[in-house]
Amino acid sequence: MPRISGMDMLKAVVTDLNELDEGLRGYYVQKDGKFFLNVTPVDGFQLDNTQGLKTALGAERNNVSVLQAQLKPYEGLDAAAARTAIERVTAFGDITPEAAKTAVETAARLSALDPTKEAEQIANTKVETLKGQLQAQWTVRETELTTTVKNLETANNSLTGQLKTLMGDSQIKSEVAKANPLDDARDAVELLVSKFVRTSMKDGNVVVDVIDANGNPRIKDHAGTAFTVADLVAEIRESRAALFKPDEKRGLGTNPNTPSNPPAGGVVNPWAKETRNITQQMVLENTKPELAKQLKAAAGVTD
Repeated sequence: MPRISGMDMLKAVVTDLNELDEGLRGYYVQKDGKFFLNVTPVDGFQLDNTQGLKTALGAERNNVSVLQAQLKPYEGLDAAAARTAIERVTAFGDITPEAAKTAVETAARLSALDPTKEAEQIANTKVETLKGQLQAQWTVRETELTTTVKNLETANNSLTGQLKTLMGDSQIKSEVAKANPLDDARDAVELLVSKFVRTSMKDGNVVVDVIDANGNPRIKDHAGTAFTVADLVAEIRESRAALFKPDEKRGLGTNPNTPSNPPAGGVVNPWAKETRNITQQMVLENTKPELAKQLKAAAGVTD
């Protein structure tokens, strides 16, 4: 074994064994590319990396300082009580400050409510809502019914008008036909009669009345007997005989009430002075213009 003087100090770590005396090289062991002095620990004393220990110790001391600063606000806090509080908060999940504020305000508002009044208010709200729904349904149904009624009234009025016209026209045509008008004058007679005929509804039935020029119903005797369409046609036949065919017993084309000789063909000349009839003139001019010219010439009438 080489002798080591008191002045010689062994290095804890060398990077090259050549730096050491050959006799000292056996005291070193190689580790991680370096050569460390191989020392056997005794009573807790050993060769160690003091720089690493210092760094680790500094880090731990820093951690302790940080933890102490974090724990400062909780000094005097009961650990068990804190654990229970944390567990309760965790049960609510992630709560934001805004959500917590809203929850507190809601709780305060609910606490201030009167259960009786609140129930009454809820009931009233439901009643008003139901009333609104029913009113809306009724309005829709009322509109539908009103429209239906109006449509039915329109249809009824139309059918009633058609029925009145049909009944009036039917009675006029029937009575005029019985009076035996001239074929060419039939339409003119029916038109003349229709001017003094009015139809109406009474107790669900169509009533045909004969009216005067002022629109008042005509009566034919002091008993108030109504003037009928047949009476009206007879009156017109008497006053405007030129529009009707003569009775067979009077002979063809003759009229005992007219002194003039009728023209050929048995047709009374409406242009003749004794049998002048403007209505018949119009009828003949529109339906038989050639005959009208002949009758005008026979009566000495020029256009």
